[in-house]
Amino acid sequence: MHSSMPLIVMLLLTGALAQAAEEAPAPIPREAPQPLLRPAPQRSPIPPRTITVTGKAVGYIPADTVIWTITLESTGKDVSDVKQVSDRLVKTLADACKRLGIQPADIDTGLIRMEDARIVGLATPEDIKKPFTATRTVTVRQTDVGRFNEVLEMLSRQKIKRMRYVFVGSKRETVVRDTIVEATRVARDKAGAMATVAGSTLGKPLVINEYAPTHLNIPEDAVPLDKDSGALGADAERIIATVYVTFELD
Repeated sequence: MHSSMPLIVMLLLTGALAQAAEEAPAPIPREAPQPLLRPAPQRSPIPPRTITVTGKAVGYIPADTVIWTITLESTGKDVSDVKQVSDRLVKTLADACKRLGIQPADIDTGLIRMEDARIVGLATPEDIKKPFTATRTVTVRQTDVGRFNEVLEMLSRQKIKRMRYVFVGSKRETVVRDTIVEATRVARDKAGAMATVAGSTLGKPLVINEYAPTHLNIPEDAVPLDKDSGALGADAERIIATVYVTFELD
């Protein structure tokens, strides 16, 4: 009996170990180590191939309008009399301008300015008799430049003592715009010719500037004219437009 005790104890231990193994939680499987993933190197975007050119064009604004500034003066001993004389001078001038084809809307009679020489301390013994002076500045816009001499002769017949005139162009904004457009076309043609020689095709414009970009450091005077045309009249105003354009090359 004593010889069978170790065997019995061994069997009991084996059974206990087997039951403990069955009741123990299942072991958590170990995950396989993941390899380290390194991001792919970022490549810098390839900048587009470009070409930057300048274009310059010249436009002329014809002097198609004359602006006359005429000063009328009248003197007298009474304010009412002086004003009536001033009104009569203005009416005579306006009627003469209308007979020469100038429209009423192109005649500005201005405001009357009355001065008393006795107040301002400028009266001479002769001025005491007629101390009041009325001044009117009449502005006339003459759109028919061909009749300039006729207006000048009319003013001389009326013995106008103070007047001046200036020739201006009424189509300035239109000429400036058209000149800028022509300068842009010149820049495009120049860039197209350069791209062809370089074996490329001219693409779309990326930047168009009326003023020289600071990074280009190109003074406007350094841009040559591709072509020029003479003015039709000596009084024509000369307009120069320069543009700076960057095109993409295909």
